[in-house]
Amino acid sequence: MRFLTIVTGILFMAGGVYLVTQEGITFLSVAFAVGILFLVAGLIEVISHNSYRGEADDGTWVLIDGLTTFVLGALIILGKISQDIVVPQVLGLWVLITGIRNLSKAWEKIEVRNGYFYDHLFVGLLNMIAGLYVFFNPDIFNLASITMVGLCVVVQGINLTNAGVTIRILKPDVIKTREEILTDAAKKARDAQIAAREALEAAKAAHTEFKEVALTPAELLDKTLMPSPSEKAEDPLKGLSQKL
Repeated sequence: MRFLTIVTGILFMAGGVYLVTQEGITFLSVAFAVGILFLVAGLIEVISHNSYRGEADDGTWVLIDGLTTFVLGALIILGKISQDIVVPQVLGLWVLITGIRNLSKAWEKIEVRNGYFYDHLFVGLLNMIAGLYVFFNPDIFNLASITMVGLCVVVQGINLTNAGVTIRILKPDVIKTREEILTDAAKKARDAQIAAREALEAAKAAHTEFKEVALTPAELLDKTLMPSPSEKAEDPLKGLSQKL
């Protein structure tokens, strides 16, 4: 399914490039073909999301992207999204949201700065720029609506291809080599050591806090045991009256 996702992304990019070059046509003339492409892409993402085993929530995001793409395809085929003015804005918003999602994923890896971080950062920025440009197109280059649709499809194709390339798929244990099994076991051991170290540090901190609380006078811990301000103010007067 990873291969199909990559192929779908490439088809999206090819279809988008074709739409960009067809400045003189209306979206309605290619709506059915675009809708079918969206339906197929969405269906592949929905079916394949359970196969992804990379980051914990990557599969969930793939599922959300797939459902969104599928719904957009259905709406396009049903003629609910067909006007040349409306279509670019709907697809622009779709691309913009995808960009925000990719940037949020990159932000989670900002401390590591690995390939995952740069992949999602690049695709996220590209999606954000393309999505925002759709709404400012009339004030800048004023490109044709079909060109803007093609631009959105190209950018989303890049996103699909990136999803297929960057999300790691784990092999079933039955087809893993001995070296791969040893590598996985070593990683699990390292993760367990890190978790044990963090748990030990937390236990030490809790023990230290317990000792500090145990040595602290009760009146400093329980406000109800402390003398009230009025009682403190009365104490000097009571002492003075006793002396007189």
